[in-house]
Amino acid sequence: MKESCEPLQARGGRPVARPRIGAEIRTVFRGPKVLTLDELGRRLAVSRRTVMRRLVEHGYFSSYNLRGRFLTIREVAAFDSRGLWVWNAARFSEHGTLKETARRFIEVAERGLTHEELAETLGVRVQNALLQLVEEKKVERKKLGPSFVYLDVKRIVARKQIRERSVFLEENRKAKPTSRQVIAVLLELIHDPKARREDIVSRCEHAGVEMSAAIVEAVFETYDLDKKRAPSRFSTS
Repeated sequence: MKESCEPLQARGGRPVARPRIGAEIRTVFRGPKVLTLDELGRRLAVSRRTVMRRLVEHGYFSSYNLRGRFLTIREVAAFDSRGLWVWNAARFSEHGTLKETARRFIEVAERGLTHEELAETLGVRVQNALLQLVEEKKVERKKLGPSFVYLDVKRIVARKQIRERSVFLEENRKAKPTSRQVIAVLLELIHDPKARREDIVSRCEHAGVEMSAAIVEAVFETYDLDKKRAPSRFSTS
């Protein structure tokens, strides 16, 4: 149904001047900060087509999740330093769509981003968006360590991201014992100061504590246990 371009009519037939677009849009978002297209149409008493025209003229953001169903404007959105804002279930980005947001985050990430890292940051599944970005050659993908890492298409940036990712992987390569595992290893050494590493693994697992040679080695390195249990050269037999 084509919308009439005639002025709004008040009771009695007198024309009523239409408020300025900016003021009108800001007013309708003053209560709920996020609305759907249908809700906006009802509040403005115009068609969906006119709502979209006014939003485009004013400027707006659509949610990058929930199929873009929810809308907001900059005056009410509270974007954080990353350009993200969440209102109830709706997620918004200053960078636009999910695909554009993913591309932007990958470009500025010091060591690139894995699928899991990006999904955790954006709070949604990003696999399809990443595949599209790779197919469109807007990001690069490279296997680094146990995961694929998404990188900037600019080679000089990508090389730096790869170096930073390599450093990160090396720093996190060593096993990180839990507090329970640390206590279990130390208790075994109290009971048997000369216990071999493989014996400690076996005894801890028998006691119901998950253990590995790498975990035991990490505990020994952290607490310098080899040095502490070495016999003193001044000791007597």
